[in-house]
Amino acid sequence: MNYVEGLKARLRQGQPLPLPIDTLLRGLVPFFQAGMRWRLSRPCVRVDARVISFGNITVGGTGKTPAVIERAQREIQAGHTVAVLTRGYGTPNPGLPVVVPPRSDHPGLSAKIGDEPALIARCVSDAFIIKSPDRVAGARMAVHQCGCDTLILDDGFQYVMLERNENVLVIDASCPFGNGRLLPRGTLREPVTALSRATSLLLTRCDQARDLTATILRLRELCPAIPIRKTWHAPGSLWRLSDGAESALATWKGRKVNVACAIGHPEAFFRTVESLGMVIGERKVFPNHRGFSLEGLSGAPIIMTEKDAVRLVKAPPETYALGIRLMDFA
Repeated sequence: MNYVEGLKARLRQGQPLPLPIDTLLRGLVPFFQAGMRWRLSRPCVRVDARVISFGNITVGGTGKTPAVIERAQREIQAGHTVAVLTRGYGTPNPGLPVVVPPRSDHPGLSAKIGDEPALIARCVSDAFIIKSPDRVAGARMAVHQCGCDTLILDDGFQYVMLERNENVLVIDASCPFGNGRLLPRGTLREPVTALSRATSLLLTRCDQARDLTATILRLRELCPAIPIRKTWHAPGSLWRLSDGAESALATWKGRKVNVACAIGHPEAFFRTVESLGMVIGERKVFPNHRGFSLEGLSGAPIIMTEKDAVRLVKAPPETYALGIRLMDFA
């Protein structure tokens, strides 16, 4: 891990930073927040379709993608024509929206539209995926050229230019407010008072929460009238990247595995693997959405997230992706 990534990890975990860097980042906070206030002051654009936004108030992984997949599947089952609108973080911007039609071939798709959109395309084969940093342009294309009547805006809580019918805010119950500080000194994109813009709150990883009751009480203080849904990421099965063959989770209990991931909250992934009874040997963590290598991992099967798996064109023979689904938490 290089120096910059080490600083990011310390920031994410709420650890002290060197005084000069701490002072610089604190000084930049008002400028970041001014940009958000400017976006909120601009008029919204409405399109002729239902718009359902899923977003975060913190940077890093809140487990939003399984929620987007679940909702897209539900809307398609209800007979709607669905497009998922994505910015395509970390991919080239050709200037015009990129449209991935339903049931498209997926090899190499991640490099074109991003890892999370590629995973959504794999799991929701009947949806359009539209990549465009200008989500208004993407929405108009979805409606006028693709005939979509339902648009799911991925990572859209801060993209306030597009008017939405539902504004679902996804919160990781294991780390609901990040380190409690605003960007760039912390991991909060906005002050917690921004929760009031949500139409509903979706709590993920409730099974990993330190004090779920206290978190819900705090959310009730901030937004007493907004519905809260409690969920967890239920492991489904492991599938082998080389041929897609599935393996029952029960057969992995007690086995030693190596793990690799490039996600926003790697600790949550490690806890999930350990909760299945696997014994983690080597761990490789890379920056979220970035390229990574499996070199050096040997002596045991490799386990990774599905989001990481869709980015690999070629992987060692015993490399598996852990499939998860969003489930209600009692």
